[in-house]
Amino acid sequence: MLVYDFTCMGIFEKHKLMYSFQMITMIMDGDGLLNQVELDFFLKGNTSLDPVEMKKPATWLSENGWKDIQRMETLGEVWTGFIDNFVKNKNEWKEWYDLEAPENAEIPCGYSQKLSKY
Repeated sequence: MLVYDFTCMGIFEKHKLMYSFQMITMIMDGDGLLNQVELDFFLKGNTSLDPVEMKKPATWLSENGWKDIQRMETLGEVWTGFIDNFVKNKNEWKEWYDLEAPENAEIPCGYSQKLSKY
């Protein structure tokens, strides 16, 4: 805790959140709680150069967002079938997408319960 406190005293305010995020991910990695594949996807998105397989189902979704969704479905069991879920419930996802603070709302289609906090 002292290392964290003294480091925070020596860095700019705008860098403290990034430092905290880095410390938390390092602690979680050390405890074996970090899903490195999902973290890499969260930080980088879909970096493949492959063309998008399907036409995007919603005009409000960006091309990169649709490309990310297609990659996300391969990240693990919890994401399997996400594309079908998204296409069938795109109005519900649009409402969540348009919220001012979607991070404070329930994720559509029960994903708030399906996803772990780690």
